[in-house]
Amino acid sequence: MFDERYSPASLTETNFFKPLKLTDSITLQHRGALAPVTRVRADDNLVLNQQTEYTETIDWKKFIGDQANKTGDQKRGMAEEYYHQRSQRPGTLIITEATFISPGAGGYENCPGIYTDAQKDSFAKVANAVHANKSYIFMQLWNLGRASNPAVLKKHGLPYISSSDKYILTGDYLETKKQSEESGNLLRPITIEEIEQFKKDYVHATKNALEAGIDGVELHSANGYLFNQFLDKVCNQRNDKYGSQSYENRSRFLLEVFDLLVEKFGGDKIALRLSPFGSFGDMAGADDVEETTAFYSYLLDEFEKRRAVNKGPVYISLVEPRHDETAGAQENKANTDLLIEFVYKHFKGVIVRAGGILLDAEYTKKVLDTHDRTVIAFGRYFIANPDLIDRLEGEHPINKYDRSTFYTSGFKGYVDYPYYKPE
Repeated sequence: MFDERYSPASLTETNFFKPLKLTDSITLQHRGALAPVTRVRADDNLVLNQQTEYTETIDWKKFIGDQANKTGDQKRGMAEEYYHQRSQRPGTLIITEATFISPGAGGYENCPGIYTDAQKDSFAKVANAVHANKSYIFMQLWNLGRASNPAVLKKHGLPYISSSDKYILTGDYLETKKQSEESGNLLRPITIEEIEQFKKDYVHATKNALEAGIDGVELHSANGYLFNQFLDKVCNQRNDKYGSQSYENRSRFLLEVFDLLVEKFGGDKIALRLSPFGSFGDMAGADDVEETTAFYSYLLDEFEKRRAVNKGPVYISLVEPRHDETAGAQENKANTDLLIEFVYKHFKGVIVRAGGILLDAEYTKKVLDTHDRTVIAFGRYFIANPDLIDRLEGEHPINKYDRSTFYTSGFKGYVDYPYYKPE
C-alpha cells in the first residue's frame, strides 16, 4: 500500500545523486542514508537476532518468489537480511540502530549491545552484508542515562544515573520516576569514577565495532540520552567540572570521550549526533533558542577545530527541530530555518540531517542544495522501503509504514516490505 502523503518529485537535478567523500576510504554515491532507527530485534542477551527460521515460512517463500522483491534467495540471519536489503544500492551510508556500549549504559530489553563477543559476532554478519553491497556502515553508540528503565536496571543490579538527580517531568512515556520509586532504584548523579568507567566502555565498544568490520561509530549525543543530559543546562545541575556553570563544563564529557576515541582509533572513524532544539527526553533546548544557539555554536566550533586538523568528526548528524509525529505536533519551521543557518556556519564538514524531510518535496530540495555537503537520513520510510533510493531516483511512490511492527520481535514488518512493482 502506497503512502498517499508522498508525491514523487525529481531529485536528479539536485545534489542527491552526486558522490560525496566522507573519508579517504569512503565516498558515498548518493546523499540518502539509513537513519539509526531502533527495531528491538535483539535477544535476551542483547545479541542482534540472526535466526533463520523465518526463511522456512510460507510467507517468506512467497515474498522472495515475487521477482520484484530483489533481495535474492540466499538464506541470511534476520538482522543480516534487514541491513542487506537497505544497503543494496552501492555507496549507501548505513547507520545502525542505537547500540549499548555496556550493561550500565542500557536499561531497555532486546536492544543490541556491542560489549560481548556474541554481540560483536552478530554485527560482523551485518557489516559483511553491507560491504558485499559496496556500501558503508557506522554504528550509533548508545548510553541512556535517565532515559532508561530503572526497573530493568534494578533487575540487573545497575544504578539509575544521570548528570544530576533531576527526573524527566514532561513526555515521560516510560513513567521513569514512578518506575524508579517503585523499584527502589532512585535517580542519582553519576560519579566521576562512573564517568571514567564509561570512557573505558566507549573505547571497548568502539574496538569491538571496528573488529566486527564496522567502518566507524557515531556518538549518540542527542534525544535526551546521557551525553545530552550533560549538554542540557536544565537537566545538568552539577557543580563540578562537568556542571552547567559554563559551556566548557557542559561539553566536557562528550569532548573527552570524542577526543579519546579519535586518539585511539583515528578521526576517520568517529562521528556524532546532536539535537540542539530537541525536546525528547524533557530536554530544554527549544525553550531558550538564543542560549541554545550560542551554546551549540561553541560546541560546533570545538568540533570544527578538530576537523580542520584531521581529528574528526567524519560527520555530524542533526535531528531536525521537530516533535515526533506520535505527539501530534507540527514541525517548528522557525527553528528549522535557524538550524540551517547556524550549524553550517560553525561546522564545515559533512552534515547528516534527519527528521520528517521526505514528505515536503520543496523542503527536501532546499536541504540538499543549500549546502553541497548534506546527507539526508531516512528512518520510517527506509524501514518501509528497502529500495528507497531507487524509488526516489525513479520518482516512484513509496510504501506506507506500519508503526505497529516497529518494535516487535519477528520478521513481519522487518524484512518483508515489498520492493517497487509497477501497478
